[in-house]
Amino acid sequence: MALVLNHQTPAQFAARFWTKCQTAYLTDRSEFERLVWWLWAKVQAGDITNDQARLSFNDHFGRSLTLAQWNNFVTTRLVPIIDRYLARISEAAL
Repeated sequence: MALVLNHQTPAQFAARFWTKCQTAYLTDRSEFERLVWWLWAKVQAGDITNDQARLSFNDHFGRSLTLAQWNNFVTTRLVPIIDRYLARISEAAL
């Protein structure tokens, strides 16, 4: 099911999401990891397309990542962040 937004446009949501990621990166790494995990979970579920995530990232950060560059970014940067987050969550469950 697509992400349903009732009180903001997709562009407003994306801008707020990436701003929140930037703030969390500087102040609360656990929250930052959770946000990255949330984004990737939404992509995996089909609620947000990989292209929507890439284009909103590019727009917010003034980048122009191609699909190949984005896939490399996901593999080398985001997946390790997600793995750390999931490892910490599973350790807490023990």
